[in-house]
Amino acid sequence: MFLLYHQSHAEAHVILHSRHRRLHLARRTFSAFALLSSFVWPFVRAEAQQSRVPVPRDTARISLPDALTRALRANPELAATRLDIAVAQGQLRQARLIRSNPSADFLTTGSSGTRPEIGLSQEIEIGGQRGRRVAVANAGVARARLGTANATRVTLADVERDFYRIVAAGRRAALADEVLALNERLAQVAVRQLREGEISKLDYNLTVIELGRSRSQALGAHRDQESASLEFRRLVGIATDVVVVPVYDSLHRHARIDSARGTVELRWSTLATGRTLAGAPATDTLVTLDGLLSRAISQRPDLAERDAAISEAQALVSLSRREALPNLLARVVVEQSNDGGRTAIRPGIGMSLPVFNRQQGETEARRAAASQAMLDRVATATRVRVEVEQSYRAYEAAATAVEVLESTVLGPARDNRRLLEAAYREGKVGLPVLLLIRNQVIGAEQDYWTAWLAEREALAELAAAIGLGRDEASVMEGVRE
Repeated sequence: MFLLYHQSHAEAHVILHSRHRRLHLARRTFSAFALLSSFVWPFVRAEAQQSRVPVPRDTARISLPDALTRALRANPELAATRLDIAVAQGQLRQARLIRSNPSADFLTTGSSGTRPEIGLSQEIEIGGQRGRRVAVANAGVARARLGTANATRVTLADVERDFYRIVAAGRRAALADEVLALNERLAQVAVRQLREGEISKLDYNLTVIELGRSRSQALGAHRDQESASLEFRRLVGIATDVVVVPVYDSLHRHARIDSARGTVELRWSTLATGRTLAGAPATDTLVTLDGLLSRAISQRPDLAERDAAISEAQALVSLSRREALPNLLARVVVEQSNDGGRTAIRPGIGMSLPVFNRQQGETEARRAAASQAMLDRVATATRVRVEVEQSYRAYEAAATAVEVLESTVLGPARDNRRLLEAAYREGKVGLPVLLLIRNQVIGAEQDYWTAWLAEREALAELAAAIGLGRDEASVMEGVRE
């Protein structure tokens, strides 16, 4: 009985030991498969994503000069605004014509035996009414031309700002993709380290959280890039199915501000050589802020348009007064004599009598419109001064921020980005420290591009506030030279 029990116990022990060995082997196999899949899965996922990638769209590499030239040629809003000039020129042509056409009438033989007669009459304006209408139309043409120039200034400033926004958005998207790729590698390593007990669940959860955040940030960065690209394509007349790749190495607007002296220098120059371009709207001479204000007042097309509007309104008041004057009416009647003999020609003259309608309401309305135009001009001048000073101060602050970031923050931050992952692989820093330092250097890079964009936008605003937008065509000619 004892021997039988001992033999049964030994067999049970062997069976249990065999089961433990098979379970251990299964665990090792599963661990090896999980480790292998952690390396293989990203490539499988990449292949799957590539199979779902849509057909590549056309790509347009475009520099800032190209963008400005395209906008001048293809922007639909500018094209519509230019037609205002054609409309005003048509009105000028009409104003130069004689207002009233001749009128003719024919009277048949009457019952009393009167002979048939033919009459011809022509209204003749006096008091220079036609000259006043021509003056109104000329002012309208000048106003349309200046309005077009102002629309060009505003549109080109928008193009320049949106170009810089695409550049900054592209840099942010590339940075977000780089962070996402790093977090994906960290997550793969963290899976292995957690399985082998090298890191805690807390550290592993940090990598999961950072991976999710980086995916969200990458999606947001690409969404911002696409949004900026859509607006830019609208301004320069590029189809929405074309991918725009900005080329920021050929031309940029350069500025230098001396805060102590209160002076500023604006010019176009190439990034590669810093050479000032021929035809640039600014010279090497530094201009004070007061000088910039004076320059804006003298060359802003919207202010000149307000002046043309005042001239037009005043000419309309004068025209309204003169239209109240009586006009002459010259008349000629051709008739036969009663005896059927020779034909008689009888000239006559008449005059309109402004008894009821003397343009009272029209004159009053046009006087009010002239006063309104004067006040509008004063308001525009005030707005111009504010725009110049605001853009000047904004650029001064943004340029200072960029200089500080470039000189004291950006270099060390980029060095840390290169050194950080290697230090982690070598075990010199832990995962929490890695994520903390990495977020700090990425934040510094994001801060730089935010400040860079603010500087570029402020500079574009300053140039537009001074009124340089309408000179961009000459700048582009300098680029071609």
